[in-house]
Amino acid sequence: MMITTTDTTIRATLLFLAGMALIGLLYTTRDLLAPFALAIFVWLIIDAFAQWMDGLSPKFPYWLALSIAVLTVVALMFGFTFVIVDTVGDVIRESPKYEKRLGEIFAYIADKTGQESMTWESMDENFKLTDKITGGLGAFAATVQGVVSEFFLIALYVVFLFAAQSTFPKKMDDLFPNEKRRGQAAKVGARIRISIEKYLSVQTIISLMQTVISYIGMTALGLDNALFWALVIFVLNYIPIVGGLAAVAFPVIFALVQFDSLGRVAILAGVLFGAQFVIGNTIQPKMMGDSMNLSALVVILALSVWSALWGGVGAFLSAPLTVIIMIILAQFPTTRWIAVLLSADGNPDMDGDGIPDVPAPTPSL
Repeated sequence: MMITTTDTTIRATLLFLAGMALIGLLYTTRDLLAPFALAIFVWLIIDAFAQWMDGLSPKFPYWLALSIAVLTVVALMFGFTFVIVDTVGDVIRESPKYEKRLGEIFAYIADKTGQESMTWESMDENFKLTDKITGGLGAFAATVQGVVSEFFLIALYVVFLFAAQSTFPKKMDDLFPNEKRRGQAAKVGARIRISIEKYLSVQTIISLMQTVISYIGMTALGLDNALFWALVIFVLNYIPIVGGLAAVAFPVIFALVQFDSLGRVAILAGVLFGAQFVIGNTIQPKMMGDSMNLSALVVILALSVWSALWGGVGAFLSAPLTVIIMIILAQFPTTRWIAVLLSADGNPDMDGDGIPDVPAPTPSL
């Protein structure tokens, strides 16, 4: 049966409206869906970690590996919270020193530029710097507080995901009575899981490498609260592209306020940027491979969209969420072209053959 131009236009219009409705739904239900999405990824991280430990030795049971993985994640969460609280106290105690250093910086700039009126007080009055800094710190603290406050809800989700894990195969049988379609659905689900697990595991290893190198450099140069900045670097490296830049910028800006010597600031910037550049351009591409298969433009757009929808959680999960959408859209003739545009190499199936894994059904949304 020939598809007319009118049919194509109607389908495209319905697809656009469905997409807009889905975006609206994601935004209005962000308080519910964002913690659940984060819980799914935490579940995948814990399960992958437990399976890796389980595979190290046949005498190492899965339940023991799972217990160690859960305790590790919980300990990291509480440790991160403790470091944040301790750092806030240090910054408050040292604030007179930092304020004095800011005054010296502005006095130096005023002397070199001939702008005698350029002082911290005048700049603060004209540009409301204190309000902006306070607002930025407040937003960061609110994000951290939000994640911590959602910790028990996320933990509850994770517990029930593990409890329901054993029933997933039977549910697949019930959802797809047709054996061929069930096999195809299982293949797509496995591809999504492998892609996400590989991304999360590689990103974790890369972030740890950059964090350790950065922490050593910051400690050697005497940067205050080096452990806090190391944790910030570790977390920000999960955010594509801009996260790595911010991970370098924040400690360097803080170093400008703390250090009297620009040489130490330059050395610190060189160490942090060097670690990001070398690891991000040599080790990371080889380890990551084609697990994402997203073009750089799509990564930036996805980061902007998911950040607008779900805030910090959306930025953190933007790349894997977009990969999931791409793989799913590739299974339907009506939406496959969108998946092709999202992919980096034009093959959204991510299996090397460029052929949809699901037999072409009747065109539909």
